Amino acid sequence: MQMTFGDIVNPVATLIAAFAGAWFAFIYQNQQKVAEELRQNISAGNRALVTLFQQANSLKLYQTDIIGPHRNSPGRHIQIRPTLPFHEDSLKFEIKSLDFLLLPKSAQVVLDLILEEARYSEAIKTINARSKHHISIIQPKLESAGFVEGMEYTDKALKNVLGELDYLHLKRLTDAVVMHVDRTVDSLVSMKDRLRTALTEKYPKAKFINFELLNEPPKSIFT
Repeated sequence: MQMTFGDIVNPVATLIAAFAGAWFAFIYQNQQKVAEELRQNISAGNRALVTLFQQANSLKLYQTDIIGPHRNSPGRHIQIRPTLPFHEDSLKFEIKSLDFLLLPKSAQVVLDLILEEARYSEAIKTINARSKHHISIIQPKLESAGFVEGMEYTDKALKNVLGELDYLHLKRLTDAVVMHVDRTVDSLVSMKDRLRTALTEKYPKAKFINFELLNEPPKSIFT
């Protein structure tokens, strides 16, 4: 049986068409995968920035409203009021979702983020420990002794009522709260700047959240 040119060309053309179709389908699926990975990474970066925003502004609010009015008072360990407990584990980073930053140039940012989470947690734990001590130990003793809120009392009078150990413990807890809050507010904002730099270097065309602290002029959250 004699084969014609068409007998050869038609199967080859069909094979080429099938291969081309499979190749373009592969390219399309790969592009979709890359686009989805890009979307997920940008979302993960913005979620981390939102967490930093929540951490920084919750502590800034405490710094401004609770510490601020009594910061420079010699009796601040008594005057700074206790607060309701903060949830110590409510604001955590999804570190696994930031794996795309684990490259030589940006890996340190992820490590710093882990340390920042621990620093924030330590600040919250210290606030809670002071509030618990103030509510369960200090306030009952002051109320039993007839102390009135807003009145001024000498250190000697307070020590006599509270006892040397409880008085010193409250003072140390208060100093620790002020130190942790002040330090962590600053470090969280610095961490935000470093994280945004790493993200924008990785994805220069993407939009990443920016923020300012509560007492600073507002601006667009995306820059």
